[in-house]
Amino acid sequence: MILLLIRRWSCQRHKPVVRVGTALLIALALNLIFGAAFLTAESGRQPELGFWDSVWWSMVTMTTVGYGDFFPKTFFGRFFVAYPCMLLGIGLIGYSLGVIVETLMERFNKRRKGTATMHFENHLVICQCPSVSRVIQLVEQFRTAHADPQRPAVCVTNQLDELPLEFREKSIHFVKGLPTSEETLLRAGVANATGVIILARDISDEGSDAESFTAGTLVRLIEESGTRSISVVIELARRQNLRMMERAGADGIVPAEGITDMLLTQEMFNPGLRHVVENLATHDTGCEFYIVPHRFGGRALREIQRAALDHPSNLQIVGVLRDGAALMTPDKSFRLGATDKLILLAEKRADYDAFETTHLNNHPQPPTE
Repeated sequence: MILLLIRRWSCQRHKPVVRVGTALLIALALNLIFGAAFLTAESGRQPELGFWDSVWWSMVTMTTVGYGDFFPKTFFGRFFVAYPCMLLGIGLIGYSLGVIVETLMERFNKRRKGTATMHFENHLVICQCPSVSRVIQLVEQFRTAHADPQRPAVCVTNQLDELPLEFREKSIHFVKGLPTSEETLLRAGVANATGVIILARDISDEGSDAESFTAGTLVRLIEESGTRSISVVIELARRQNLRMMERAGADGIVPAEGITDMLLTQEMFNPGLRHVVENLATHDTGCEFYIVPHRFGGRALREIQRAALDHPSNLQIVGVLRDGAALMTPDKSFRLGATDKLILLAEKRADYDAFETTHLNNHPQPPTE
């Protein structure tokens, strides 16, 4: 057993934590040894001296505190016990402090250079960094949506050489490497993340979608080997690659191409529409869109819409998502299927949960024709 411990220690003795632990263990051993030696040397001149008094003297001497309540009175106690105790104590303290400072600097440099491993949970991982400001905006929206301004966020990219000052001010961490590498994604803590946003590295580069597809597939493989469900959203650079990207198993795919053009045209005919879109797309103010499963299978959509309007919460059901298609104005006789999802406007998701529970309690049976 002892040989096994020695072997393990010899294999990891270069690690700062092991070095500090070794120094502290040696200090503790010397504390007891010098305490016992002090008691042996001084017990004749100081009969009132106890073992723990000697250990106390050893500690204050090794740390150079020099409290003065106990001190050696014999020649042997002064020069053969106290003298070595002071010299070894100063050396051990200096060594331990040096290793601690070295460890802190090493960790700081690793985080600054993006080589550290993240150990967060329920955090956001953003793959690629087209611009620092864009990553910051995404993180702020994520934190606002979770009502947690301190929620960790990690940016994975090979485009940065070190952590930008803006990231440091916003407590955004950085992992240097390609998101198409499983090792890089694991260092970012993807296995314990709440969500992953994969941005197009360069909208003008046709190869960006292939990289995003690889990153999305790797995230799904990491998810399968773990126990946590990870929400994945991918930015699509080219619409013609939509079917390819769907095979990556992403929860959401947002085309970068054409969205701005559509909004520009709509703004021409409906000036001010930009403010509506901003209100719906951000979590800072107003209501947001939510797509939620339901327990209203077989019921008429209009019945549920009217009940939602009568509910005390600010809640409106504006459409249905069926088989991947959004039905915003379905026929008035439209009935909900069990696999459909409701598209709603609400201040928070909890408002719908409260409405659904209340309505089901008051109307437990579907209406009959």
